[in-house]
Amino acid sequence: MKKQMKNKLENNLNILISFRSIDEVSEECLKYVDILDLKDPDKGAIGSWEINNLKKIIYKFGNKIKISATLGDEEKVYKILSKLELFDSLKLDYIKFGIFTSDIKQLKFLLNSIKKKNFKTELVPVIFVENEFLRNFVKENIKEFKMFGYNFILLDTYSKDLGNLFKICSLDYLRILLEQSSLNNMDVGLAGKLNISNISQLAELQPKIVGFRSAVCEGENRKKELSMSKLKKLYYSIISARSPAIHAAGA
Repeated sequence: MKKQMKNKLENNLNILISFRSIDEVSEECLKYVDILDLKDPDKGAIGSWEINNLKKIIYKFGNKIKISATLGDEEKVYKILSKLELFDSLKLDYIKFGIFTSDIKQLKFLLNSIKKKNFKTELVPVIFVENEFLRNFVKENIKEFKMFGYNFILLDTYSKDLGNLFKICSLDYLRILLEQSSLNNMDVGLAGKLNISNISQLAELQPKIVGFRSAVCEGENRKKELSMSKLKKLYYSIISARSPAIHAAGA
């Protein structure tokens, strides 16, 4: 029931903010976040927290907000499965894991191996858009992810030095992807060095989740401290960008 009820997101443009350490997470922050994402940028594109620290945050905030955690930059299937088993025991709402392959057989082997485990936590594959194979595959075959049991996918950038998501993915590409996801009853999240200048594009697309880190940090540097003033400004900008019908429904 947890997977079906607690994780259902009624609105679009749900705000996912990545926090790098326990010290950054506070009750005040939770007022401006829909999904509390636990990710360590010092350990890679989707670097993982230490297990003990994950447990502390889940214990303290797990009944107050949806919590996601990143699995780490693991590429080997057996390592992904091993860490998924560990994270699945933590009572997270979402576990994000990266897909790195450029081979269709390897991709389906990974997804099938995960499906066989029947994990209870909502799993979210992260598609790194620099990978042309994955970028094209997900647009044309999003139903494959649904067939393997996924309700969400997240588009992100692996390298934060190449610019943000919209430098790699055109609006037309993203429109088609979101249309296909809707037809297949799947939700899409967008992330990848997004900032407040992208609000108009996000308002047009209305993805289910929008993910941020650098946009709410000092100097827009994802490895620096989170700025509460930047977080508040982003929050109110996103709220105003939600489509009127959805905004009213969530009021």
